[in-house]
Formats: sequence, C-alpha cells, structure tokens
Amino acid sequence: MKNSEKIKALFLEYEIDAYLIPSTDEYLGEYTIECNDRLKYATGFSTSNGVALLNAKGKDYFFTDARYIIAAKRELVDNFEVCDISTYNLKTHLLSIGNLRVGFCPRVHSALQINNLDGQLVPIDENLVDLAWEKRPKRKFSDIFLHDKYAGEASISKINRVLELMRQDSVDAYLITDPHSVCWLLNIRGRDFDYTPIILCSAILYQDGKLSLFSDNGYNDAISLYFSDLSISVYPESYFGKHLDASKNKKVAVGAKLSYWIEMKLQNALKVEDYCDKLKSIKNNIELEGAISAHKKDGRAVSKLLKWVKDQTGEFTELDVVDKALEFRQQEPNFVCPSFPTIAGFNANGAIIHYRPESKTNLLIKKNGILLIDSGGQYLEGTTDITRTIAIGNPTEEQIHNFTLVLKGMISVAKARFPHGTTGAELDKLAREYLLAEGKDYGHGTGHGVGSFLSVHEEPRNAMTKSSAAVLGAGMITSIEPGFYKEGEYGIRIENLAYVKEVRGMLEFEILTLVPIDESLVDFDMLTIDEKEWLERYQEHCNIVMR
Repeated sequence: MKNSEKIKALFLEYEIDAYLIPSTDEYLGEYTIECNDRLKYATGFSTSNGVALLNAKGKDYFFTDARYIIAAKRELVDNFEVCDISTYNLKTHLLSIGNLRVGFCPRVHSALQINNLDGQLVPIDENLVDLAWEKRPKRKFSDIFLHDKYAGEASISKINRVLELMRQDSVDAYLITDPHSVCWLLNIRGRDFDYTPIILCSAILYQDGKLSLFSDNGYNDAISLYFSDLSISVYPESYFGKHLDASKNKKVAVGAKLSYWIEMKLQNALKVEDYCDKLKSIKNNIELEGAISAHKKDGRAVSKLLKWVKDQTGEFTELDVVDKALEFRQQEPNFVCPSFPTIAGFNANGAIIHYRPESKTNLLIKKNGILLIDSGGQYLEGTTDITRTIAIGNPTEEQIHNFTLVLKGMISVAKARFPHGTTGAELDKLAREYLLAEGKDYGHGTGHGVGSFLSVHEEPRNAMTKSSAAVLGAGMITSIEPGFYKEGEYGIRIENLAYVKEVRGMLEFEILTLVPIDESLVDFDMLTIDEKEWLERYQEHCNIVMR
C-alpha cells in the first residue's frame, strides 16, 4: 500500500474527508530532521516548502511556490495535481471543494496559515502521518556546546536586552518557539541537523529573568553550571505544553512563527515583532569580523572547486562537484558542515531553482553548457552562501546575454547607496530592472538574511523580495542573488553575501564573498563604464585578498 493510502485509511476513524500535510514540523522551521520529514514520507517531495492535501475520494493536490514546481513534478510519487501558489493556492482550493471536512495537526501548521484558510477545518492532535508511518526513524539527539567565544556578546547581556523589550510591552513572559532564536540567545549550539548547528528546543523567558528551556539534548557539567549561572531550568520537551497551560492567564509575548496548537493554548497572547529575530539580525563587530574570516576561508575553498571544474578534461558528474565542494571546505580550519545541501545543476538541472543532485538525476558534465553551483559552509565564526554560474566549454550568445543581464542586476544592488528606512522591495526592483526590460524575471527573492553560525536563511527571510516590508539596517548580513532560468535548458544565478554598513549617514553594502565571476559569460559591450569598473574592482579585490 502506498504511504498516502496508509494515511487515508485513517480518515474514517477521525471523520474527515481530506488531510493537510505541510513541510514543517512542530518547530515550523525551514528544514526538518529525518523522523519529522512527514511530507517526504507521504509524497516523496524532498525540498523545503510545500503542502499536500490528501483526499479520501478524488484527486490529491500539492501546493508550492515557483522555486519548487519543477522539483515537485519530478519527485512526487503519486498522482498529485501540482499547483503554483502564485496562481492557485490552498485557500482558493478549499473554497472550491465545498463542505469537505479537512483534518490537520495543529502542532505542525502555523497559526498564520490556518487562520488564513476557509472551510471545515478539523484540528486533530494526533498526527496521522506518524500513526501511519510504520518504520519511522528514531530521533537522534546531539549534545549542547557553547558558542560564546564567537558570539561577541554574553548571553546575560542578550537576555537583558530582551527583558527591556518585554518591559516596554509590559508582558509577563516571552515565548521563544524558534530553536535558532533560543540558541542565539543562550550562545549555545548543537548538531541535531546536518546543515544548521542548532538543537531542537523552545524556551520561555519570564519577567524576573528566569528562563525555562525545553530540550531533550544532552549536556556536560560545564553546560549545567553555565545554565545555573544564567538562571536557566531545563525541562523535557514533553513539559512544554504544561508550562503553556500554566501561562494561559499571563500576558505572554509571541512572535509570528507560532503554531496553531500554541495559539489555541495562549488565546490572549500579545503578538509582537519577535524580539530575538529583531536583535540577532543586527550583527555585532565580532560577528562581522567572523563573517569576514569565514568568507576568506570559503573563498579559498570555492576558488579551488571552480579551478578543479575548469581543469577537468574528461567527463565528470554533478555529484562529483558536490563531493569536491565538501572536500575543499573540509580543508579549512573551523569548518563544521555545509550550510545547506549543495546545488550543482548542469544545463537543464540548473533551471530547477533548488535542485539537489542525486543518483537518478545526476548529469554528466561535458562540453558545451553552463553549470550552476550554489553552496555554503558553516564555520565556527560564520555562515556562508555563494552561487557561481560557470561556462563549460563555449556558452551560447543567448546564455552570455542573459548572464550579463543578471550580472547588471547584481551590480546594481551591490553598488546601491540608500537612506535609512529603505525596504527590501525597493532594492529588489534594482536587481530585476534589466531582465524585466526584456520581459524576463526569476521566481525567487533577491536576498535573504544570513545568521552567524546559524541558519543560512535567517530572518528577515524576505530581506529583498518584490513585496518585502523588511527594512535593511546597518549590521545585517544578506544575500544578493538575482537569476534567470530557462526551463529544460539552463539556469543562471550570481550570489554574493554582503553586510549593510553606514557611510556618511547613508547605507550601502560591503561584499563578503570572495570568489571571482566567470568573465567568459560576460558581454562587456552590455556593461556601462561604472559596471565595468565595479566588476574590475571586485575581481581584483578577490584576487588580492585570496593571495
């Protein structure tokens, strides 16, 4: 029996006609650990954003955004109708199906998502995927370790800054449901994930400065003493619900990343701009120095990788590139792990925005074509993310033309000077200007926030998108990554990380990434004098710093 059919076999018992399965778990993060990868179990979809709707009778549906449409059509194991949410979303579909009872697990859906839907939604505390999953992998727990050496600010100082924000909002407690925020606040890290150095946990900070941490991870005597000094009490994760119940009559501050289950328990909660997200997005001097150091190491590793690719005289594969990317990064001090699964997409695979090569899709790389490599590293002092598109043999005139349009957009953002209060949407326009002039565009944002030995996709996740209300401030680290994708043929993306700095009352970007751009893909006749000068300075800077 198919996995989706095993789940549907439970519908009669719970008196539902359909069931929602999101890509998120109880922590609502971008990525899930193997035992919580319920969407993949039910559908075969392996990437990080989607919702499946299983129907007792009739067609099953899968909803995702433009980044994952091609991947969804490739990966889904059953006969799903794949829908691009920009043209047909879940809310519209639920309105169209009338009075069907649609079940969902309130622990793994955000309150924002559920409150935006219409129809007969039936919360079911048990997760039906878990009930159907006969050989569900066991959860693994990593040990907690300190990261205060690289944090640039003591945990007690961070806690006091959060307490001040709590006092301004006159709240009794602050609920921290995002593990990245807990790890940032307490200057701790772990290895529960392959690509993000965190532990799965949550916390409640009280007005008196005491903090309850809910975690089943191990820790040593030194960590125990550290927690004691910070007035931190550690409880099993299963105690979290009890503590929520005890706080239901208190004034509790919560951020936007809140599960529907928590919202039901804390109906009087005060929704605020998440305190930790707000504070951790602005990097201190030690974190910025760490980012600079990490990018020097990463620049060496990626430059070696690109040289290795260019030096190949015979055939090699996308998975060979993935292996080499890891090998060269492992040669650098303080490297811990990749910051996400490496993307190495040759020709048509490069047009799949978040493509992950695997044995059944692994292409031979041979002349002629273009190769898109998007990769990153987690170093103790910082997190990196870089995309380079390189020519394999002789690129076509069309590929050179479109690469140059993307490059012009990247340069436009990189050299921008803008006033305080500028939103990401205003900068996003600069990146798309030259593509849009020719009726072209790309289906992802231009930039996302990046953490410090934390998530490679940190808040503001929508740092630069068409509709971004995020205001860029000095100290933020963001990507700048315009692209162009021709389905079935090739993909182009150029991505640098940069931090925002203040210069004479205005803001501008300082590029962190130190890997030259492939000039064999550039039509210099399409560049202005200023753009040529910027590119020349950037290439020279990379070469000087990396000597």
